[in-house]
Amino acid sequence: MPAIALILAAGKGTRMKSDLPKPLVRLKNKPLVKYIVENFQKAMVKEIGIIVGYQAEAVRKNLGEAYSYIYQEVQKGTAHAVLHAKDKISWKGKDVFVFVGDSPLISSSTIRRLHEHHRKSNADCTFLTADFSIRVPYARVVKDADGKLIRCVEEKNATQEELKITELLSSHFIFKGDLLFAHIEEIQADRQNGEYYLTDILDIFLKKGYKVEVFKIDHYEELVGLNTPEDLFWAEQFLTHN
Repeated sequence: MPAIALILAAGKGTRMKSDLPKPLVRLKNKPLVKYIVENFQKAMVKEIGIIVGYQAEAVRKNLGEAYSYIYQEVQKGTAHAVLHAKDKISWKGKDVFVFVGDSPLISSSTIRRLHEHHRKSNADCTFLTADFSIRVPYARVVKDADGKLIRCVEEKNATQEELKITELLSSHFIFKGDLLFAHIEEIQADRQNGEYYLTDILDIFLKKGYKVEVFKIDHYEELVGLNTPEDLFWAEQFLTHN
């Protein structure tokens, strides 16, 4: 099954304390988003679309013209970003990866294994998870006693019991493209901040009886998004010692 990757890289990255747009913030002198782009290429995903916003031209100039660029003027969440790509990329009959652009530690091996699992299980959507030993504000993966996925819930909407869950979802997905774009506009805006979360499509898929697979990896570090200079330092140490 041919695949296309969408990388969400429209953010400003205010907490990075840098004048650079977040995708171009350096980790070991390489832009954050470049790590992800290169690992998709190593995983033999040849079509890559990058959703840009803040300082879009700087991102484009830095990364070059080998990719499709989708401009998102106002950032209203991950689903809002993906919706911008609906008429800009050739997704029909393809698998579509959707990854955030600030998780540079995800390996090409993980990307390949995710795609293989997605295809072998004939899933409609598969997403990455891990057990996190650190506290991060990611969505919780809620399962029943048999380990079957019930739902995923954003941290701010989670109950006290759900907050104790250590298996987290970090917004790294692969979909059957036809189903993703058939249903993405059914996602409703969050009542608190008006943003559209791609996580919410999982509940839509589950209610429709589509097959949603969880692909859990061993090392949570691959899924950590970098938001601050302290995060960059942590990632540099990780890359140095692994």
